[in-house]
Amino acid sequence: MILFDGIYSWSGKKHSGEHPVSWWPGSYRIKIVDLSDTTPNGVLHMKPCVCLFADTGKGFNIRNNFQYFAKSICKEFGLNLNKVLWVEFFSQGRTMDVATLEEGPRVGRETLYKVHWRPVHTYEIQWIESHKTITEGFFV
Repeated sequence: MILFDGIYSWSGKKHSGEHPVSWWPGSYRIKIVDLSDTTPNGVLHMKPCVCLFADTGKGFNIRNNFQYFAKSICKEFGLNLNKVLWVEFFSQGRTMDVATLEEGPRVGRETLYKVHWRPVHTYEIQWIESHKTITEGFFV
């Protein structure tokens, strides 16, 4: 089931005491898919949601500030940060990378995360490909 399919943008300003995705405005094309309704009886995905995202080229690139992007999406769409497969799609060169988040220290009320990037695994491609088609460098 598709939870969201569109442009996700941010202003770069702090709202309600929350850290912004970045201090500069930007936007990404994202598609959030819940895979839990596609599993056989009794089988559970460790990461039942997939978030495909691609830079629109408008504004700040979140690759080096990814934890705030992920936290913002999870808050807005009611997702568990550790139950989402985060997949960045590139229109040129390598096609996809996966972000993994490792919980780090707490600073005040905020938990920081260490982000690791890796190539997409072969078995993950089948889940992703069934929900991705390419149009003008983006998936739809």
